[in-house]
Amino acid sequence: MTEPIRVLVVDDDALIVEMIRMGLEADGMKVNSAGDGAEGIEVLNREPTDVVILDIMMPRVDGWMALMEIRNNPATADIPVIMVSAKTQDLAKILAFKQGVQQYVTKPFSIMELSARVESLAAGRRRMMGETSAAGEGDFRKLAVRKGGRTVLLNIDDIVVLSARNKSTYAHTYENQYLVDLTLGDLEKRLSKESFSRVHRSYMINLNKIKEITRADGSYVVVAADRDETQIPVARRQVKAFREAVGI
Repeated sequence: MTEPIRVLVVDDDALIVEMIRMGLEADGMKVNSAGDGAEGIEVLNREPTDVVILDIMMPRVDGWMALMEIRNNPATADIPVIMVSAKTQDLAKILAFKQGVQQYVTKPFSIMELSARVESLAAGRRRMMGETSAAGEGDFRKLAVRKGGRTVLLNIDDIVVLSARNKSTYAHTYENQYLVDLTLGDLEKRLSKESFSRVHRSYMINLNKIKEITRADGSYVVVAADRDETQIPVARRQVKAFREAVGI
């Protein structure tokens, strides 16, 4: 049986929280709640959550600050957020979407519509994670990365190379480079079910993004399918595993 959708409602209006709770629980969902952004982050770090419903105007930590915390934490960056607000201005909506909100709902709203939005987002996330109940880390299909002060979700299949240098880890796509808040060792464990191979202490390569393999000094050099055709030496200790991975 599929696990119930887990929703976190963050709003300082107790009546709105209770209304949402009753509506979503009537549709078979499990609902947790918090009265402001700080409490919401605490609950989110403690309770498995499929979708966050987040109000903007709250005391202490408002919705914008909470959203920033959610998106900057790799453990929560992929969780869909529905922002709820009385603000109907286009500027607020545009800012919300730019900050990584999946949907924006203005008050007053229909609880049936909100429930449908939650179901759609939760189903999309579970498909992405390959989840039937509770997914493990290796099932994530996207990776939280940073560029220019923004945290974005990068599709794993778009990554060509993962590299480590100067105590930082980077994900390289065909054209861009992003900062990753995980070590190569962490990524190696997380991507164990993906088509990635550790070819060097400083590099992992997406096997589906190899353009060419050449021989050099008794070992191999991988030519990546990025814009620069990055050349990555295969460490001698990794040769056997690499040969098995690519079938040579």
